Amino acid sequence: MATLSTSTWGDPSATKHVLLIHGITSSSQCWYRIAHEFASRGKFPKSSDRSAEHLPDDSPAAGYFVIAPDLLGHGHARRGTDYTIAAMVEELRPLLTVAGHDHDHPYHVVIGHSLGGVVASALIPFLKSTRPVRLVLVDPPLNPPPESVAIYEDAIGNDLKNPKTPEEYLRENPLWTREDGILEYSSVRLCDSAAVHAILEQMKPWSFAYLLSSVPDNVRVTVLAADPAKVPCVREEDLKPYPHVTVKTIWGASHNIPRELPLVVVDTALEGTTS
Repeated sequence: MATLSTSTWGDPSATKHVLLIHGITSSSQCWYRIAHEFASRGKFPKSSDRSAEHLPDDSPAAGYFVIAPDLLGHGHARRGTDYTIAAMVEELRPLLTVAGHDHDHPYHVVIGHSLGGVVASALIPFLKSTRPVRLVLVDPPLNPPPESVAIYEDAIGNDLKNPKTPEEYLRENPLWTREDGILEYSSVRLCDSAAVHAILEQMKPWSFAYLLSSVPDNVRVTVLAADPAKVPCVREEDLKPYPHVTVKTIWGASHNIPRELPLVVVDTALEGTTS
């Protein structure tokens, strides 16, 4: 198997790990705001002089170690012909068995956005562990309405044919940072357009809610849905058959919740924990 293309943040010796899975036409680097937030969490007590804080030499590193892979056909990941969810999950399997950990996998938090949310849902059986795991699915197209699929297919096709500049992304998305615009610009150019079209075709009919049917007892699933007025990929009513899944609508947010409201994503993942 080819070496995975990944981006990492934080100290690899940290005791808590986070896995972030990006969406279509995106890349691992686009997680940088959320990743930096996780990497810095728990390093310093609140209301303290950070410059004076030092961990003992023999203490475990604070914060989270964050790893984000490039999905097949995206970023610097390999290209192929099979772009089904099964193929994407198989490609990420090496990340779920890390030497040196007492558990089957090292993650305390797993977050997937858009297509990455579907991939993360398919990873649920592999998240069984003796430790609690928070799984956050950010506007995942688990069972999107046909009109939403059509809108996003048109938008994705147009982005590939007529790539936007960072400035255009920023004008259209006022909550994005300059870095967000640049990273989206580079991600669209790095992804393989043939792979993207293959994904859109091979994922049809976009019916993946069944992946939430069976969830290990240690996994808590939360779905963040975009504002119903902004073409969400998932709606609260879509997931009513899965009462063990918490669904929250983020009013005012578009599909790009990780870029618009990164702290909402992080806080959702860490809700009720000691960070």
